[in-house]
Amino acid sequence: MVESGEHNGSSDSASPRQEGGEDASPADSRLEIFQEIALALNSTLDPIRLLEVLLDSSIRYTGATTGSVILLEGETLRIVASRGLGHDVGDKVALRVGEGITGWVAKHGEALGVPDVRKEDRYIMVKEHIRSELAVPMILDKRVVGVISVDSTRKDNFSEQDLELLTILGTQAAQILENAQSFSELRRRNIQDETLLEISQALGSSLVFEDLFTQVSEILARRCELSQCFLVLVQPDSDDLKISLAYGMTEEEMAKGQYARGEGIIGRVVESGEPIGVRDISQEPKFLGRTGAFRTGSEQMTFMAVPINLEGKVAGVLGGAKPFHGDKEFDQDMALLQIITGTLAQAVKIYQDAAAEREQLLEENRMLKAELRERYNFDGIVGNSPAIQAIFQTIVSVAPTRSTVLVRGESGTGKELIANAIHYNSPRSEGPFVRVNCAAIPEPLLEAELFGHVKGSFTGAIADRKGKFVLADGGTIFLDEIGDMSPMLQAKMLRVLQEKEVDTVGSETPLQVDVRVIAATHRDLEQLVQDGTFREDLYYRLNVVPIAMPPLRDHSEDIRLLAQHFLDKFSTENDLPPMKLGKDALRELMAYSWPGNVRELENLIERAVILCDGTKIHAADIPSLRNDANPRRPDVEDKTLDSSVSEHFHSLLGSSSSSEIWSDTMEVVEKTLLSEALERCDGVRLRAADLLGIHRNTLRKKADDFGL
Repeated sequence: MVESGEHNGSSDSASPRQEGGEDASPADSRLEIFQEIALALNSTLDPIRLLEVLLDSSIRYTGATTGSVILLEGETLRIVASRGLGHDVGDKVALRVGEGITGWVAKHGEALGVPDVRKEDRYIMVKEHIRSELAVPMILDKRVVGVISVDSTRKDNFSEQDLELLTILGTQAAQILENAQSFSELRRRNIQDETLLEISQALGSSLVFEDLFTQVSEILARRCELSQCFLVLVQPDSDDLKISLAYGMTEEEMAKGQYARGEGIIGRVVESGEPIGVRDISQEPKFLGRTGAFRTGSEQMTFMAVPINLEGKVAGVLGGAKPFHGDKEFDQDMALLQIITGTLAQAVKIYQDAAAEREQLLEENRMLKAELRERYNFDGIVGNSPAIQAIFQTIVSVAPTRSTVLVRGESGTGKELIANAIHYNSPRSEGPFVRVNCAAIPEPLLEAELFGHVKGSFTGAIADRKGKFVLADGGTIFLDEIGDMSPMLQAKMLRVLQEKEVDTVGSETPLQVDVRVIAATHRDLEQLVQDGTFREDLYYRLNVVPIAMPPLRDHSEDIRLLAQHFLDKFSTENDLPPMKLGKDALRELMAYSWPGNVRELENLIERAVILCDGTKIHAADIPSLRNDANPRRPDVEDKTLDSSVSEHFHSLLGSSSSSEIWSDTMEVVEKTLLSEALERCDGVRLRAADLLGIHRNTLRKKADDFGL
């Protein structure tokens, strides 16, 4: 009998042998009981439910008033099923082996029937009205695992048939527990296998380690009840340890998770290279609990930390926390985590290498941005002319603001240079600078290029794609040749400027963007507005701060500075010694009208630097400017040759015979040409011959004949 609890009445089921009534046929009752047990075994695998069926059958067959099934846990007896003893009997009763009738049966492994408990010294009177008790052991492999006990308010209530039946039921109960344990073990192994299979599939499904860690953590949370999961990566050049990735933790909690080697559970795992598990973190002084994420509450919480070993060294620690469900499950979870760390090790290696490479790229990116800021600072705008100085002052004023800028000017005047200077000297300099040439992209594709598209929105849209405005979020977008944009796209552009949001092609949800717009064009927008091909409202939205880039012919005083700037640039890029510009070359450059503006000058200087034999650029190094296709400014034409020949020709008319005029005049022409060519080429005969288009031997002979 169980010696506690108040009498709550008899069993709920109808008894074949009521107290004071006639006995039913024992054979029929036993058969009925075995049929019920067989049906129960086929309907459920829950061991507690099956033990309850056995208990109900025992009470009904024996005509008992109350009963209980008790399991051994070490030296303690724990009630797992009861009838007629109250719902809280399991919390109130805590008998030990050897105490009372049930304790004696548990200790000796023998059945014990007590006809009158008042005459039994081993009976502990803790419940009134009970007069007789029958208790049988549950034996498995000669080991007592529990006790089935039934009680009655009648004296001498239990017979030999009752003892025989309960002994059979006790054996069945022990087997049920054995089967339940075997099933639980099989189920655990199945869960472990399925967990490892899911994790292996996750390893092959993602190349992003952060996503992989999240997937693994979600699998462990779902299958193993881990409430938190974390990863600590060991930095080779530091003794500081901190949580790199976590699941079930806030960013603030992660930030608090910092340790030194040998400190706390995590530090000890890194130092020893051995896994450490804590069954109850509230009772473990080495558990520091700095993050505040592992709150115990009313549940006993466990903490597990397992090293990730790479090439004989601890590369990190994988761990987590969960409610405690017994020693066996705790040991199984620790073993599972050790298997998982083995599968994650290579992924961690790749992640660490990628992180190191990413940090290197970030450092390179910072250096490149610094270089860009240096390249596109205000000093990079070359020119001392009033026009260029005025532009300089405008950039100084507009760069710190968010205002839209419209850069006007002919092709090659440096409109993109101005846009770069504004961006890299603005508060947005750390953000992206995105360039779009509206004239270079076909009209059907420009909308998707600017605003992005979703998969399937049009033929060829095989995946989602971000538009240039989204890519420029937080930075600047430079829209070159905006005057070539169609009216339909102009309307969308106006919406971006007004609402600060873009409509992705194929999507119904607009995206908010924070982008500064710098537009540029070589076209006459005012005329386009009058012609109706450019929206007037968009024109005013773009023309907030206008910057007009003058053509090079209108500030020719800057040609010398620009040419020298490009000489320094290209000689440095090509690892050449510093180069200078000869006076004859400067005269050529100053005499040219530059229809291609600064870009044409830059290309010409680059070609001259590459083809020049020395360290000084002469007129012979820029022959393209002597081509008739390249116009000269007539006010600075070289008249030296015409004047010399004309003066000599007039002198011959009055002093020479007609037969001498031709030969004498040609001699003057040749000598004058040779002298001019040698002067322009600093006396270098090879270059002078190339300049005149004659063989060097011819030039040498003529120069010797003329004494040049």
